[in-house]
Amino acid sequence: MSDSSRPESPSVSRRTLVKAAGGTAAATALSARFGRQFAFAQSDVSVSIWGNHPEWTQPMQEIIDAFTAAVPGVKVELTEQNGPDYFTLLQTAVTGGQPSEIIGLGEGEIISKWLPSGDPPFVDLTGKVDVSGLTDAARSQVEVDGKVYACPLAAYTVGLAINNTVMAKYNLTAPTTWDEMTNVAKTVKEGGDSGLVLGGKDWVHTYFMYTGLVSSIIGFDGVQKLRTGEMKLTDPDPLKAAELLVVLQPYYNDGFQATDYTTSKAIFANGLGAMMVAGTADFTGFAQVNPNADLGFVAWPGPEAGMKATTTGFELLYGASKFASVEQQDAAAKFVNWLATPDAQQLVSDKIALPINKSVTTSTDPIRQATVTAAAGGDVPVWYDLPEFNGIVGWMQTNFGGLWAGSVTADQFAGLVQDQIIPTSQLATPAA
Repeated sequence: MSDSSRPESPSVSRRTLVKAAGGTAAATALSARFGRQFAFAQSDVSVSIWGNHPEWTQPMQEIIDAFTAAVPGVKVELTEQNGPDYFTLLQTAVTGGQPSEIIGLGEGEIISKWLPSGDPPFVDLTGKVDVSGLTDAARSQVEVDGKVYACPLAAYTVGLAINNTVMAKYNLTAPTTWDEMTNVAKTVKEGGDSGLVLGGKDWVHTYFMYTGLVSSIIGFDGVQKLRTGEMKLTDPDPLKAAELLVVLQPYYNDGFQATDYTTSKAIFANGLGAMMVAGTADFTGFAQVNPNADLGFVAWPGPEAGMKATTTGFELLYGASKFASVEQQDAAAKFVNWLATPDAQQLVSDKIALPINKSVTTSTDPIRQATVTAAAGGDVPVWYDLPEFNGIVGWMQTNFGGLWAGSVTADQFAGLVQDQIIPTSQLATPAA
């Protein structure tokens, strides 16, 4: 991902520019100079939208262009922010009353953060946005008590990306058990490449790798028991996931502790590593690094044959900012409504990630088709979609490195992560 940039101020309307230039006289002069072109531009409503995947800039622009063609009169201006910095930028912008007019909220935030706060930065879009065609899981993110607030851009599934070229080089196949995964990692590392590519500088890979491996042991039912407190991460079975991270450490890319997310993706896509934690959306970035990369996707293998897991969540939930003008809110609602349609979600499926409209079931992208197969029978929600686990992300962002540095053992690491879980019975009741 690219370096983060400061959020842009809301777009200045042409009316404001004309006023600053001298009011009616300036408007007349400009109209005479530019004629019909200027008059047409006046009728467009301009709204900004932020993304958190710079590698999606081109496909997102293609999706926006398709919207413009389908719904004239709205101009959408895209800015992609650096992913790891996105939510800090968003919070700062909301505090200052200057987020994008089409506001992109994090998955789970509408339900667990903004509505309970009593002062959400978005407006009610009920009657303006039709979410009836969305999958149940997607709809549950944006529709609360019969009111509609947003539409997810896409869904994603996280598992294990495979570099088929590297696998063929060492005469290996994608692993289906932990022993096989360890053997692949060891064999490739001894051959001079990275068995597992890990961006250890950022928390993202560590978080998804750990939660994926735990999920491969305990499955959906076990995750529910973690939520209620019937199971703990320090119990013998889930503890094995932290232990495996330590076992695999010698086979990661050299200097993995200082490798950032973007660099790790380049290492993997360029055929210098065999396996890497990845979500559906990452493959767009892989292709940009190396369009000829021969890649695959499988579920996280479990400790025994037949055990596996993927974790599925949602990309940004797009709504209309309360800080925008009424005119801009209406324009934002048109984009959000279009985003929920089969036409829009087919483009999402072909160009970015998994669709959230239930009528879109195919993709021209083979990786997304492979993702659906990998997730069958072993999928759980991404952990930060679950309110009991919200604290893990914040803790992991600053403390995950201890396991790599040797300052904490696997037992201690599991215990520290467990301390961030608030069992269901202890969660505060959201404000009405």
